[in-house]
Amino acid sequence: MDPCTAIGAASAVLTLIDIGTRVARRLNELSEVGDIPEAFRDIKRRLPLVFGLIDRTQHGAENLAEEAQEAFKVIVRQCFDQICQLEEILKKVMIAKCDSRLMKTVKAGISLVEEGRVKRIAASLKENVELLTSFNTLSVEKEKPKLDRWSSQPPPSYKNATAVTTLPFERDDQFVGRENYLESISSNFGTQRRVAISGIGGVGKSQIAIEYCFRYKESKPGAHVLWVYGGTIARFYQGYKRIAQELDLPGWDDPETSILELVFSWLSSTKNPYLLVIDNADNIEHWWPGKYKSTDSLDDPSKNLSKYLPDRLDNGHVLITTRDSRVAAKLMKKGKPIPVHPMSEEEATSLFLSKLGEDESSFEMEEVRELLEELDHLPLAISQAAAFIQEMPGMSIVEYTEALQGQSAEEYLGEELHDARRDEDSVNCVLRTWKLSYDQVRQQKPRAAELLCLLAMLDRQSVPKSLLKVPEVTTSLGVLQSFHLITARAGSQTFQLHRLVQRFVQISIQKDNATQKWQEMALACVSKDYPTEIGVAEWPICDTLAPHVHILTGYKYQTTEARLDLAHLLCWAADFDIERGMYTQATSRAHQSLEIFRELVPEDDERLAGATWLYGRLRYYDARSPNDMNAAAELLRKALSISQYPSLNFAESAFELAHLYFDQCNEKDCLEMGKASFECWKDIEGPNSSRTLDNMHDYALQLALFGREEEAVVLWQDIQERAPTCDAAENTKTVYTYRSMAGIAEFQDDAAMAEIFYNKLIALGEAMYYAEHIHVYDYRLSHAEQIMRQGRLGEAIRLSEATLENCRGHSEWRISAICLQTIAECYRLKACYSEEQSYRLRTLQLHEQRLGRDHKHTIDATHDLADCYENNLRHAQAKDLYQTVISWRNKGLGLSHPDTIRAIECLGICHAHQGQDAEAEVAYFDATSRQSTPDARLLQNLCLALRNEGKWEKLESWSRQLCELDNADQSGALWNLMAALEQQSKSAEVLEVRTRYLALETPNAESQKAWLVPQNPPVRVSKRFGRMIHPRTWSA
Repeated sequence: MDPCTAIGAASAVLTLIDIGTRVARRLNELSEVGDIPEAFRDIKRRLPLVFGLIDRTQHGAENLAEEAQEAFKVIVRQCFDQICQLEEILKKVMIAKCDSRLMKTVKAGISLVEEGRVKRIAASLKENVELLTSFNTLSVEKEKPKLDRWSSQPPPSYKNATAVTTLPFERDDQFVGRENYLESISSNFGTQRRVAISGIGGVGKSQIAIEYCFRYKESKPGAHVLWVYGGTIARFYQGYKRIAQELDLPGWDDPETSILELVFSWLSSTKNPYLLVIDNADNIEHWWPGKYKSTDSLDDPSKNLSKYLPDRLDNGHVLITTRDSRVAAKLMKKGKPIPVHPMSEEEATSLFLSKLGEDESSFEMEEVRELLEELDHLPLAISQAAAFIQEMPGMSIVEYTEALQGQSAEEYLGEELHDARRDEDSVNCVLRTWKLSYDQVRQQKPRAAELLCLLAMLDRQSVPKSLLKVPEVTTSLGVLQSFHLITARAGSQTFQLHRLVQRFVQISIQKDNATQKWQEMALACVSKDYPTEIGVAEWPICDTLAPHVHILTGYKYQTTEARLDLAHLLCWAADFDIERGMYTQATSRAHQSLEIFRELVPEDDERLAGATWLYGRLRYYDARSPNDMNAAAELLRKALSISQYPSLNFAESAFELAHLYFDQCNEKDCLEMGKASFECWKDIEGPNSSRTLDNMHDYALQLALFGREEEAVVLWQDIQERAPTCDAAENTKTVYTYRSMAGIAEFQDDAAMAEIFYNKLIALGEAMYYAEHIHVYDYRLSHAEQIMRQGRLGEAIRLSEATLENCRGHSEWRISAICLQTIAECYRLKACYSEEQSYRLRTLQLHEQRLGRDHKHTIDATHDLADCYENNLRHAQAKDLYQTVISWRNKGLGLSHPDTIRAIECLGICHAHQGQDAEAEVAYFDATSRQSTPDARLLQNLCLALRNEGKWEKLESWSRQLCELDNADQSGALWNLMAALEQQSKSAEVLEVRTRYLALETPNAESQKAWLVPQNPPVRVSKRFGRMIHPRTWSA
């Protein structure tokens, strides 16, 4: 509330004089200490005159016209503000006796910096002196005998006056761009007489209007160009009075004449062409006070500046500039205002360079572009930045940009800019410019100002209206749009703040010590709107809220309620991050959430169970070593122990543990947890719920992958029977059926039938999701595998290559890994080992990059590459890789695990191919000793090594064991046994064995040649059974 309203006009004058006297005394003290800037001396001379005129006018105010009395009150308010500003400046620069030499130097420097601001105060005081002088003249002349004038007569006819201009500015030689707005103004004047341009403060509306005035004058030399500042009633009155004086309108100096009526009458009747500019018509209360009156307004509701704008404009044009698009639209009466937007990048660059007086070669243009982007391409901010950089020697563009992004933003954006082409009453810095708009919004619509504070705490780019669940949201958004503080997008369903407007509001909130309050309110809004369970249908909502979540999770909250809101939001956002494959960010958020819950809730709280499960799940996804896997397992077991049964947390913890145990080749615990997960869902939602069937399918996959395929088929058949009656959508029911049938077809080795079902799943997945969805990619990979199993290797390669290309850049890297593995396997089957090697290397590098070298999947990829080297006769390289694989699997899988034994056998074969039969024997014997039932092929390779070494007694012993195995190649075993007996001269036994040998096979050189080469173990065929890329995404 202003002083005149708060304490009355008379008291305000006394207070003003009292403060002014104190300021004048300080100016005297300052001048006695030393030389002071000219601006300070000017104010020192002018203050006594101002106070004398105000006091004299106050005593004769009853003799003034009503409009003049209102203007006098505004002048008192302006003087009060200016004197208070001056007192604040003097406090900074006053030199005390106890000040050190350094402090005196600093204060002297401050006085020079503040000189520009003091000059503007002096100029404004000068303007007010002129107005007060006019008021004193009017109050004196009003006491003269009244003349009987025009009471019922029509307005006088005025003679055509010589073309005059009241434009108070020179033309800007550095005016840049904005041609589209100038052309729009000219074009609109072709169909209407009033045109308005509106835009946010600092966007360059007045500069456009000034340039248009000069172009109008050039095109119409005989026309009047009239400029009126419409920011205050007093300045509007002053502008009209100057027009009357310059045109020498009859009665302009008569105290009985209403200046506003006089000029309005002339504007409405003159035949002379003219352009009237009303600049900064920002305050809607000045134009329609009866409708938009606020309780603390000074203005008389009977006053209405809008009625003094001419309607009959035969030869005239009225151009209006305003920040409030409501004022623009209402003053135009017809047509739409021209919205003024920030400059284009090219215009902004040209303006910045012109203000610095440099060209592009003087700067690193990328630095310039970054600064202009930070300034939102606003002309006032750009001019302000250029002036600051010029006035501060050594200040670089990068330093200025960094300052804007840091704690110094207020200092830099609050620096006043001296510009001869801006009105003296206009604020010349972006922060104070927007403060005027903000104060008007707060006065007219407090709810709108509160909404702006809320918006400033969110991501500025795209705030959905649905998020803003606050009172009067629609009308509040309308007011903020009217002042161009926000911009509507997407059919007024989302809104955007200017970058610097957001910075200004944040600074204002911080000054009011309300930052925490608005941060917590913003957090509450987003938390209430965020989906608690995330499926495909919720992705668009989560995508929309993602940038706001990123902002809000970076704030520090104090209250327990807000911190719990934050913990919940972090959990939900981490779940969505997993869906997008952003595991690093998800892990960080999950850990932050867990720490909050650990601090604020009891140990047996379900919220703690959920957070523990989520973090354990992410630790498992990102595990790169056995230790990482064990740590993840410990977290998941902890979550399981906290969770109640049945509950979502129990089911999900068991689900993740099942997959973790699968990766550890722990069949017993894997199947126990897999069954527990789907049984829990059955108890929660019933046997036919979609999540029960999802987890039942998952359990069936685990059974099939552990070789218990008959049990898996039983479950898949059960799923097919339940699917039609489940609570899922029809498409999802069909997915359950096709998935189960594809799994059964794979179990039956019917690749052709499996191909058909995966093809159907691809089409259905694209209809349910989209072509690049992770489920669709997974179905494509399974489809390509079935084609490969049918021997259509070229087609499988093409399909996998296409998938690999399409998924480039996808967040789920395993898609690419499986594509590479499938292509490599196709080349192996084609015996194209060089091509296979290329893809095996890429697969291994991808696993090392994502999982680290000490991970089971990385070791599997290493084994595949070693096999490729061996097939390609690169035995030395293969041997090194086999040794690495064996070392890890001895610890990671165990000594007797089939994969460990297979790697040892492959190492023995590698030694044999290099003629290292002794080393081969050791490897074969090691592998055999780990088997509970000897493998015939492995014993055959061992016998070959013993034969090459000439160890006939051992060869005889192992050959006899080999002959006893049902699945052994009896011909080969007998052939080796004959050789061992012959070398030991056991003729009778040789004859017996030869008889058995000839009874099986006619001696064949080709067969005997094959028995002299080690037999490779069969390639392990890993059926996927439609297994999804990532455990969490298995659900349809």
